[in-house]
Amino acid sequence: MKYICLLATIIVFSCSGNEDTSITIIPENPEPEAQNPPEEEVIKELPEVLDAGFDLTAEDVVGWELVWEDNFNEGLLEWNIWEGGAFNQELQLYQKENLFVEDGYLLIEQSREQASGFVNPFDPSLKSFDFTSGRIETKDLYNPSSQGTLRIAARIKLPAGAGLWPAFWSYGDPWPTQGEIDILEFRGNRTNEHVTNFFYGNEANTPITDSSFTTYTHDAGTDLTTEFHVYELVWSRNNLVISLDGVEIKNFDNSTYIFIDDMFNKNQKVVLNLAVGGAFFNGMNLNSAQIPDQSYLIVDWVRVYKQ
Repeated sequence: MKYICLLATIIVFSCSGNEDTSITIIPENPEPEAQNPPEEEVIKELPEVLDAGFDLTAEDVVGWELVWEDNFNEGLLEWNIWEGGAFNQELQLYQKENLFVEDGYLLIEQSREQASGFVNPFDPSLKSFDFTSGRIETKDLYNPSSQGTLRIAARIKLPAGAGLWPAFWSYGDPWPTQGEIDILEFRGNRTNEHVTNFFYGNEANTPITDSSFTTYTHDAGTDLTTEFHVYELVWSRNNLVISLDGVEIKNFDNSTYIFIDDMFNKNQKVVLNLAVGGAFFNGMNLNSAQIPDQSYLIVDWVRVYKQ
């Protein structure tokens, strides 16, 4: 136990006022230094993860070389964490406090709570938010022209709820000059639908692709929020092939969708995030009161292969 000696000083003045002496008294039994009570550790109660659903087997990736993977056993060391708001009229503040790695899973939490933060990482102006969530981006960049045909995949359990916008995608800076490929976009109020898209442009912040033409919505015929599914992109010079649970659902081929070959030599990072509200729900009369107070995007693994 630490002690601190308190020094009491008595100053005695002479009657003439021209001289003073000092007497220092050391207490015989010094009092222990006051200790603040320890702060109670806040333990986050995370949902139980039931590992049901589709998964890739070794046979599914025969002929492919694994370039990188994260099974979420050692934190988020290989990811950059987005801090601040975002774009597309979204309602959430992204912060590291909403990211959890536990038992080999990444859980991105969306929460209804008041928070203040940057408008976005490029605008340090402060803004108030009604929701918080999380977004991570790989530190490594991927380029099929230097690494061969790429196969980017993730095993994900999606959340259900109005206004929830989870996504698994890739892009490069400055957007969209390196392209953007939306492997998975999802509206939590349309649990059977899986949306995919891509963007490209020659100048920063100016896409020359037409999203009304490039956006594709797939009806999976099942509720995608009840168990895990594997979402994949195979990225080659003339094709972006999107698959769900090992089955091709969309081929953006360069003969129909121009600019695919323009993205072939671009560098992109892989992104996982759970947005709230925003332009993705335009025309749907979204009421923020209908948005869940809490939800989770759960990711088992992310992998990048080449061929």
